[in-house]
Amino acid sequence: MTKVAIGQITPITGDKNKNLEKMKELTLEAVENGAKLVVFPELALSGYNCGDHFFEVAEPIPGEATRYFEDLARTHEVHIIWGMPEKGIGGVLYNSAVLVGPNGYIGKWRKNTLPGHATDLSGPGAFPDRRYFKAGEDLPVFNSALGKIGVLICYDIYFPELARMLTLQGADLIIGISGSPSFEKDIFEPIVKVRAMENATNFVYTNLVGKEGDTEYWGGGCIVAAGDKETKLPGHPILCKAPYEGECITLADIDIQAHHKVRPYFPVLRDLTTRMYEQLADIHRKLS
Repeated sequence: MTKVAIGQITPITGDKNKNLEKMKELTLEAVENGAKLVVFPELALSGYNCGDHFFEVAEPIPGEATRYFEDLARTHEVHIIWGMPEKGIGGVLYNSAVLVGPNGYIGKWRKNTLPGHATDLSGPGAFPDRRYFKAGEDLPVFNSALGKIGVLICYDIYFPELARMLTLQGADLIIGISGSPSFEKDIFEPIVKVRAMENATNFVYTNLVGKEGDTEYWGGGCIVAAGDKETKLPGHPILCKAPYEGECITLADIDIQAHHKVRPYFPVLRDLTTRMYEQLADIHRKLS
């Protein structure tokens, strides 16, 4: 079993140093409780409400923040994932997540789907992603000492095709990180469990919490097991549930290889056909 910690924070907009301090403090608490993997939310390094300041706070990956977490991971023999704005070639920005471990930098993911819908159902606001970030095009799965890890960032979780692609690449663990506002809570919570169920995979989810500017986040992260060893049914139990308020660490023990025990009895991957994907592609082309 591997102890995993989800860390939810209320970011201070644009203040990377303060946010690094918050994440270090929670990482040390998690390590003291035996965690080997600590996962922080989307854009935890900078906050979500930076506006044009994103161009100033974004940095390369690997870069200064990566080195900070590398040192922390090396000293405490832990893996850490966090979200941050990445400055790519030519100053192009990406909404990214980074994984480091005791041996240093492992890899990064770039958010594939960028939302443009309202952040407040009662007002005209919209998520800033399309204004500032370029969509990522790759879905890498990285080998780590803990197993094969893939990441989805917020709106990516809404697309079952992305989680399935990570699964088919051999991910033992899918991590979902988000900066989801409170009005999305009732939408987001069931989707996370479904992503675990339909792939018979462990799913670790963490979200920002509290108020950043005018945005209220609902926290509420969770860790969903690949399946129950007795019933052989996928996507349960929920191993831990973070509160809806307050910065904190929430921990659970995960059997990272549990999918191997569940899929023989619930063969979601065996029952896939190439025809499904070909038909999906054909229909999508007609809509384009």
